[in-house]
Amino acid sequence: MASATLPQPRFLADVYQAASECNKCSLCQATCPAYITNPVEWETARGRVSLIRDAIEGRLELRDIADGPLSTCLTCDNCVAACAPRVPTAHIVSRARQELHEQEGHPWAQSFALRSVLPHPGLLRALHRLARVTQRTGLDSIARRTGLYGWMGVVGSLAEHTGPLPKQTAYRRARELPQVSSPVRGRVGFLVCCYSNLAAPHATEATMHVLLANGYEVITPVLGCSGLPARTLGDREAMTEMAVRNSEHLQALDVDAYVGDVASCVGHYKEYGDIAGADRIVGDRARDVGARTALASDFLDRNGLRAPLGPLRWNATIDVPCSLPIDGAERGAMRRLLEQVPRLRLTDLDEAAMCCGGAGTYFARMPDRSEAILRRKFDNILASGADVVVTENISCLVQLRSGAARYAPHVRVLHVMEVLRESISAAQRRSAILPE
Repeated sequence: MASATLPQPRFLADVYQAASECNKCSLCQATCPAYITNPVEWETARGRVSLIRDAIEGRLELRDIADGPLSTCLTCDNCVAACAPRVPTAHIVSRARQELHEQEGHPWAQSFALRSVLPHPGLLRALHRLARVTQRTGLDSIARRTGLYGWMGVVGSLAEHTGPLPKQTAYRRARELPQVSSPVRGRVGFLVCCYSNLAAPHATEATMHVLLANGYEVITPVLGCSGLPARTLGDREAMTEMAVRNSEHLQALDVDAYVGDVASCVGHYKEYGDIAGADRIVGDRARDVGARTALASDFLDRNGLRAPLGPLRWNATIDVPCSLPIDGAERGAMRRLLEQVPRLRLTDLDEAAMCCGGAGTYFARMPDRSEAILRRKFDNILASGADVVVTENISCLVQLRSGAARYAPHVRVLHVMEVLRESISAAQRRSAILPE
């Protein structure tokens, strides 16, 4: 009945109905990290959605709300957890950004990165080699000390935020993996995140080791970016092209499932069917990839851990990536896995599912706001008394490690699979010393 009374949308007809379901209840205020650090109406989900609806109906233009309502949203969907009609704010904002760029054009540097660099693994390898050269020659240290990175825009902020890159990428480490533990339970295609490949390869390597120890053969196709940054920044064409390219590559693998260790990228892969559209060949291929994709923690939680776990005498707390489905079983997978680790103490974290401010390039585009959100996160981490923070998303890992260096140097930030790998190693050491 409600849709019959709505005006004819000028654009974004696919999200207009959802945008019209906001009942202005204001419950989103308490869960939005952007609003909490800057309490003005357009920072709330209801404010952003209302303004986007006004643009759709012709009362204003998207360019009028580009700076603020569209740019400061983290697209974290924390607001959805408090929303009775489950208005998908992040999706609505992302679609509005895409429409804005279709109307106004794309920044050239952003287009170059999304269309000419991220889709190509060879260029990403070249960037890693270049970064390593700057580290070996000392140029990286000079850039940090002199503030040069601050003059390089998003690229400089990303380099400074990530820190020195490890010598070996995740793809390089994948060449030296151990044999799968017998009996073999299946074969998985591993979805290496392009960001994690460079910035946190040890976490990806740990995930591969845990899968192998639990009886899953790991095949590692060399892929470009999943397309998630293009979605977040509003480049629908680049996002679609990357989804089609990766789907074609993955369909050639003889595997039982596709598994990744980065919550946001895995969630994006799962939506490949919707992104690719209704084409009989391309769409079917993308839908198959999406249907058979799983986050490593959820995959192991559903299928069960088989590798023996040894004791870890740590006090840990869990920071839940906001990219995990609000009502999905994936949200509890980390805890269920970690509860199986002997001696590991799990402490609850206040606002565990609230964004840490590190989503995508938000820390570079909105540095002051990102830092305020991060400080609030570490206030809660310090209050928990934990000495280890566990998460499963690359943006969260990098952001939280950056925050720990400043606010809690004694706190370690680990991927959940790094914890499980350490527990498996502890069991192996224990078995060698105390054989049955």
